[in-house]
Amino acid sequence: MNLKRHLFLFAGILSCSFLMAQQPSDILSVSASTNVEKASLAFDKDQKTMWEVSGQDLKTDQWLMFTIQTSGDVCELGVQMQGVSKEDLKQLMNIFVTYDPMNLGVPVDYQIQGSAKEMRLKFSPKYGAHVRLAFKGGDRVKPFMVKEVSVLLADKELKDLKGEKTSLRYMDPTLPVEERVESLLSVMTPEDKMELIREGWGIPGIPHLYVPPITKVEAVHGFSYGSGATIFPQALGMGATWNKKLTEEVAMAVGNETLSAGTMQAWSPVLDVAQDARWGRCEETFGEDPVLVSQIGGAWIKGYQSMGLYTTPKHFGGHGAPLGGRDSHDIGLSEREMREVHLVPFRHVIRNYDCQSLMMAYSDFLGVPVAKSRELLHNILREEWGFSGFIVSDCGAIGNLTARKHYTAKDKIEAANQALAAGIATNCGDTYNDKEVIQAAKDGRINMENLEEVCRTMLRMMFRNELFEKAPNKPLDW
Repeated sequence: MNLKRHLFLFAGILSCSFLMAQQPSDILSVSASTNVEKASLAFDKDQKTMWEVSGQDLKTDQWLMFTIQTSGDVCELGVQMQGVSKEDLKQLMNIFVTYDPMNLGVPVDYQIQGSAKEMRLKFSPKYGAHVRLAFKGGDRVKPFMVKEVSVLLADKELKDLKGEKTSLRYMDPTLPVEERVESLLSVMTPEDKMELIREGWGIPGIPHLYVPPITKVEAVHGFSYGSGATIFPQALGMGATWNKKLTEEVAMAVGNETLSAGTMQAWSPVLDVAQDARWGRCEETFGEDPVLVSQIGGAWIKGYQSMGLYTTPKHFGGHGAPLGGRDSHDIGLSEREMREVHLVPFRHVIRNYDCQSLMMAYSDFLGVPVAKSRELLHNILREEWGFSGFIVSDCGAIGNLTARKHYTAKDKIEAANQALAAGIATNCGDTYNDKEVIQAAKDGRINMENLEEVCRTMLRMMFRNELFEKAPNKPLDW
């Protein structure tokens, strides 16, 4: 394995903080448990300056912690010390390498090479952005000094999906999900971000960045697209069986056919609680009771996801209680009725089945269209229930913000901003992919912070499910 030396300078992050202009790309931070103002001297490439630990200090444990600019696989430290022999060092010092400075983990098992004046501390590569040198106190009272510390990272050869070498760090499967997400976002243009969130029979993907597509099917009572698939009784018939095991087996059969067709995501099941027989979509539901819908819907999700596939429960929420049979208007349900009836099945599956996505509804929540309801799509869904996936819009729901259905936005740009603020990631419809909306993202009229946050919800799902590595999607076989 080739090694590439990285020498880093540091600035204090406790009581002192300053910049060192000699190597601006490598300026980072250092902190210490004692003698803080001199901690950075252990990284200034001057052996005449040093961080000192007195005998009085060593009555308790002490530490020196530093941050490297580009996190990676740390495999070696160069350490120049005074007052500590090679033989005593391992008894005195533990080394921690971590990505999370609040969670050090276990110390690395290092070997010491070189002379006492310039020791090389080698260990198996461990990924991290922070290194802590932890010194054991209590028994030892002899002072010591740390003159210089250097860091070596293991070079890593990254390859793209074609097996060709790439410098894109987010293609490294050993990195933490959050770092991969931020690494990818950093190279995405506004057009790329808008492309990620448009709907094109699922998620179309971004080939030049290796973002994989995730095609979808409806699968309400069978694979549903193309010919040759099994047609099962509609959801209302499944609910009428009151048979969770049978429903789970149906979903597994649908999942098998989904895999055969080369896709992986279902825009199902429908978890609406049907309460108005005039509504034209009652047959898509499992029934009129929230407990029945929860249990049968949960069984369907369990069966389908057992095949390694992903579900998108819908329509969140209140979709099954339309006003006069119309499901796209201000229905006026109270929060109590929503929480005790219409949100119950969604809460059940989110908390129990680790759904990776969810579709929002056309209607409203407490007088606010669901397509712009941060209260429903963030405060309740994410903060209360812990949902960590991405939100899909029902087809045309974001566009309805500009129509007589809701009239909360004067144009598609305002509608897009409202939906992004609510956290809607995938737009089934003609808003996020509108040329004027894309141009608005390029010239700053789309809130970039909200756009990036919805992109994060999608990218997290892709990275934690290893979709960049597995690239499981194939063209949909009709």
